Amino acid sequence: MMEEKATPLQPPQTQDDDEEKKEMYAVWAVPEGDVEDRLGRLMEGLRSEFGGPPFDPHLTLIGQQKLTATEAKRMFKSACEDFKAYPATVDHVSTGASYFQCVYVSLKHTPEVMNAAGHFMAHFKPFTGTFYVPHMSILYGDLTEEEKKKALEKAYTLDSSLDGLSFRINRVALWITDANVGSWVKIDEHNLIS
Repeated sequence: MMEEKATPLQPPQTQDDDEEKKEMYAVWAVPEGDVEDRLGRLMEGLRSEFGGPPFDPHLTLIGQQKLTATEAKRMFKSACEDFKAYPATVDHVSTGASYFQCVYVSLKHTPEVMNAAGHFMAHFKPFTGTFYVPHMSILYGDLTEEEKKKALEKAYTLDSSLDGLSFRINRVALWITDANVGSWVKIDEHNLIS
């Protein structure tokens, strides 16, 4: 007679199991339409000469965090409740040391800009230990210092009146932002109260 082995009971698979997969999420602030279009044209002009992947103009409020879809959507919805559109002003165009800050538009550290980041951070609770630096990247890439200098000059040739430009941030968006820029996906978007 064969002895039966006891097998541990497995919980039944549910649709929620798929949802609990963790992915990298980020929250972006989006400038008002005409400025978004203007930055998009500038970014396209830089890519045509220096390469790099296309991406939407944005100001990162929450950098990449590994979350489930349920967590990310809940935190995003909560952060958006009663949050108002706010002003931002360009300080200058600059170059950075990282791929994602190759060439970027630096924003003035106004209370509104800094408070917006703090508001979303409070809802998402990331702790990075780094100071928030408001900026909108306009070119991703691994360029040499000489190439970055040329890209910066090209940015001012394409749009010489960026410094001091004031505009409103009137939307925020939740994105899945894994390692491959080309596969980033917008999950949700919220129009901010005027």
